[in-house]
Formats: sequence, structure tokens, C-alpha cells
Amino acid sequence: MADATPAIMMTSVSLPRYLCRPTPRDVPRQNIAAVAPELADTPLTYIRDGLECLGPDMLKVLAGVKAETVSNVLPKELTVVIDDLSSDMPTHMLAVYSRQAPAAAKRRVKLFPTHNIVLAAHCANLPILQQSNPKTPEKAGESITIPVVPLCIPAPEVFPHLSTFLYTKRIDYLLATLLSHPVPPALYTEDPTSERVRSALQQCASKLATLAPAHVLLSRAMAVNGLWRNACALGIGDEKLWCAMDVAWEVLLHALAISTSKQLL
Repeated sequence: MADATPAIMMTSVSLPRYLCRPTPRDVPRQNIAAVAPELADTPLTYIRDGLECLGPDMLKVLAGVKAETVSNVLPKELTVVIDDLSSDMPTHMLAVYSRQAPAAAKRRVKLFPTHNIVLAAHCANLPILQQSNPKTPEKAGESITIPVVPLCIPAPEVFPHLSTFLYTKRIDYLLATLLSHPVPPALYTEDPTSERVRSALQQCASKLATLAPAHVLLSRAMAVNGLWRNACALGIGDEKLWCAMDVAWEVLLHALAISTSKQLL
């Protein structure tokens, strides 16, 4: 789905000029109804606006989740300890993996607690999740049991970036995480074709090129590419997310061109 025209070719890596967007797909209403029947007839924009308000507190709860060690066999349910009771309890534990692992290698599975409504409201390609409404513990440090859901995506290593964004919708935070450097707000709030934005982008890229060698910039570009592949696989059409990926990709391509003294096509 990426533009086949290579922007920069290094020794063994060819990066596409743009991260193309797949044809947008609406989130199926039955996915919302399955996890939150009371929201079945609620406009999706209203649900997402509400989650944007509640998301940071929900994310805090996830940060305080402690899971038991998983054996070689993935369980259908998992008992987790809850240290933060400030918002809704997690409903599921995602067992995230990639099918691209070598055949002889042991598949690596990473566990991420989540709320089914957040996924259902944003991921058009996600299968219907079962309803799960664990009771809030009476006090911090107590346990709840939640279902485990296997999730195969292209780049599990950058799933935390995607998950955090879906809860916070903080484009500034996502960009700072992807680039390891703050980004001028003009790059994601103003017309990208304006001279002011082009100048700000070039300055940001030049700064990155002085702060990090080419191989580090390349690893950051691959992380952005992994985020893009995950978003495509899950069917996430959030405009802020795509704006962040576009900005990060453009800045990194310019920084790599400066660092390697190659021309950006």
C-alpha cells in the first residue's frame, strides 16, 4: 500500500516516499453493540468524543495492571491485579503477536490490557469482541479475571504507541515519542503546503540529523512504518493518527536525506 517510488535508498533499505492510506472502512455498528449494547444507536463521533475525555484516566488504570506469568499455552482467561481504581476496569487482555516470526523460532507474545469499547470504536477490521464487564475491586491491589484475545498484527513492538494514542488522542505526544524530539505545532495544525510549514519541517529535520546518526533515524522510520502497517491492518481511520504518521514520516525522510547526503525525491 506504500508508494512504490523509493524516496531514499540505503545499503539494503528502500523507503517509500509516502505512507499511502487504504480505502477507509466504517466501523461496523454490530461491533459497538456487541461490547456496549447501550451505545448501539449512539453516533460514533459522540462515542469517540466521550472516549477522548475518559481515555487518559482509563489509560492510567491500564498502567496499574499486573498480569500473571503466562505459560507456553495461552489461557482463555487471565487474572490480573488492579492498582488504580480511578476509571473503568480493563475488559480484555490482548495477546499481541506477529506471524512474521521465523518458522523455527518460538513465537513471542506480548500482553496488553485494554478496554473493548476503545478498540471497537476505532478498529474497523477487528473481529467482534465478546462483552466483558469485570466488577471493580473494592480496593487497590485486588484481582479481576478478564478474557484473553489473540491479536496478530504486523508490528507488535510499536503497538503501545498506537494503543496510547487511541486513549489520549495526543498527536504532540505521539510525534515526540516517534521522533524522540518535540515537533513544532505548525507541522500538524497548519497547511502542510505553506512556506511557513515547509521551513519548520526542514528546521526540525536538520535538528534531528544533528542529534542522531543515520542508523538511529532509520530505526525511527521503521517504527513509523510499523505503526502505519498496524493502523492499516486494524482499519483505523483516525485523522489525527494519520496526520501524525504523515508528519513523522516526512520529517524522518528529510532528516535521513540530510544525514546521508542523499537527495529526497
